[in-house]
Amino acid sequence: MSSRAVIHVIGVEPEGPDPDRPPLSGLLGHCGLLCGGRRHIEGLSGRLPPGARLLTVTNNVPEVISALRNFAEGAEREVAVVLATGDPLYHGIGAAISRAIPRHLLAFSPATTLVQRAFSLLGEPWDEVNVASLHGKKEEPKLSAGRWIFYTGGSGGPSLLLEMAHRQGFDVHEMTVLEEIGLPGQKVTTFFPFDPEEIKSRDFRVLNMVVLTLEDKNG
Repeated sequence: MSSRAVIHVIGVEPEGPDPDRPPLSGLLGHCGLLCGGRRHIEGLSGRLPPGARLLTVTNNVPEVISALRNFAEGAEREVAVVLATGDPLYHGIGAAISRAIPRHLLAFSPATTLVQRAFSLLGEPWDEVNVASLHGKKEEPKLSAGRWIFYTGGSGGPSLLLEMAHRQGFDVHEMTVLEEIGLPGQKVTTFFPFDPEEIKSRDFRVLNMVVLTLEDKNG
């Protein structure tokens, strides 16, 4: 990491951040701004200096970017830390931060991605798998026949993927929904033979990844 960096964007495993291991162990003591998911940052609040600010990251990326810019302008000895699950530069907030803030002010530290965790649970190689995200996308990804994994937009993600596949002329041959990877509620369910109505009737947890195989309706 750059010694000049004042904003550290750190990947976190689904189980949560480890404040006793680098890089967090060397940063929390002089962290003036901590951004991340609520359960991550609240658990670290006792490790921060007096007066440090906590900013919860939800769908408020512009607010986070603005706070980081303002912090960088006045930073002296303090640093800002942004926590994000997996690799922040892989379908994560790191991309938005790297576009908005000068690179010499930034340092990135990745963790295992949810894609890696998902295929480890399935015991399946993923070097030829298509990866896409539904999070905050204005346009839906262009699909093709083959194996896919999706970062979903919530509990309705599996149903949204069915609708998307239908609109683009594909059938779903098989679907696996991985819920709350790495958390106490972790659940992996494969639907095969595939029944679309079963997906539509299920109540999935908000944190889920979806692996599926698409086939062209026209063969």
